[in-house]
Amino acid sequence: RITINLAPADIRKIGSLLDLPIAIGILMKSNQIANNDLKDFIIFGELSLAGCLKEIKGILPIIFEGKDNEKNNFIFPINNLKEIRAFNIGNFYPFRNLVEVISFINNEDLLPYDFNKEESKIIDFYLDYADIIGQKTAKRAMEISAAGNHNVLLFGSPGAGKTMLAKAMPSIMPPLNYNEEIEIAKIYSASGLFKGEEGIIRPFRSPHHTITRTALLGGGREVKAGEITLAHNGVLFLDEILEFKRDVIEVLREPLEEKSININRLSGSYTLPSNFLLIAACNPCPCGNYLDGGYENKCSCSEYERKKYINRLSRAFLDRIDLLNYVPKLSYEDLNKKKDSLSSKVIKENVLRARETQINRYKDTIYNYNSEVKGKDIDKLFKVSSSAKDILGMFYVRYDLTKRGYDKILKVSRTIADLDNSIEIKDHHIFEALGYRKNIEGEII
Repeated sequence: RITINLAPADIRKIGSLLDLPIAIGILMKSNQIANNDLKDFIIFGELSLAGCLKEIKGILPIIFEGKDNEKNNFIFPINNLKEIRAFNIGNFYPFRNLVEVISFINNEDLLPYDFNKEESKIIDFYLDYADIIGQKTAKRAMEISAAGNHNVLLFGSPGAGKTMLAKAMPSIMPPLNYNEEIEIAKIYSASGLFKGEEGIIRPFRSPHHTITRTALLGGGREVKAGEITLAHNGVLFLDEILEFKRDVIEVLREPLEEKSININRLSGSYTLPSNFLLIAACNPCPCGNYLDGGYENKCSCSEYERKKYINRLSRAFLDRIDLLNYVPKLSYEDLNKKKDSLSSKVIKENVLRARETQINRYKDTIYNYNSEVKGKDIDKLFKVSSSAKDILGMFYVRYDLTKRGYDKILKVSRTIADLDNSIEIKDHHIFEALGYRKNIEGEII
């Protein structure tokens, strides 16, 4: 009889990654393995009944935890090799079966896997803003959004280009830094979704409007990452947001503010990251023709139906959206254009310059982007001309703005000023920001 101790006992063991180390332990105890000194190795993998090593989930968090504990040698299934190609941070020994592992341990005549022999892939997005005809104002909104990490709501008639505008967003966002790559890789590896051979790109998640709260936020009996965590360091796109259940929309308010989500279960409390850029899109009414309807396709919705439809987005939720932009139907002149001169490459250059300005501004603070600045720090970090402050004060009184709405306008104005290479927020920056705070009814919020 052999007793195997899986201490600590209070932590629930899930998965089959311990199959291989248990087998190695038994073989060592029965003297079937000559080398008993494996203290510098981390070993994991699932074993089939035939002794083949099978791929497991969550290899990257294990490797990074090992690195943090000064362990550099890893033995694992060869099918997991694709996950770690982006991170050549240790000595990796991938194997197909138990026989190969035993042979290696007994002889130690195998060199670590050589990643240099592989060709790196260049990841690019095929959708370019140059391929989207017209919509100059909407593209400007997306530029501001990417520059300051501002959440955005696009509304307009069906077929106006809202979805394409959202899907092109990753093409103008800054490249991932090393820490962001690690965070994304860990999340996707633990979720069984990471494909290292495809490289690491900014996530773009677009869940269907029938999604449940658990699938969006994460959780379940065995806690899994939800869409907001899978969108971490990337984009969460909610197309047709008014078709989502209202309670599903409302639960986004906390992660939008805190950039993380707390999940409490009997097995423990979990905090998952959810620092994503939200892009939402919707029609202005059930039929979609309220703002653009012509003689043949004018809006057929009653005022009650329209109000009920758009009120699915609460004021509290809209206060967490920085930019609201109307996307009109294309004009006949725009329709005949083959390509727009405003490409993603040009927009991205502006975004990177504005991001660099923010890095310098916030280097001694807890912030990274204009959208993150809160409370008294807004007055401390944002330089506003006296006339611009007076203009904003006038609109604050006239439209009965909330303090959060007031701050949103200042944050967007700061990003516009950064794109304009202006140290100070000026009148025209405030006016442009106010133009992106109009709801479907045309009211500034």
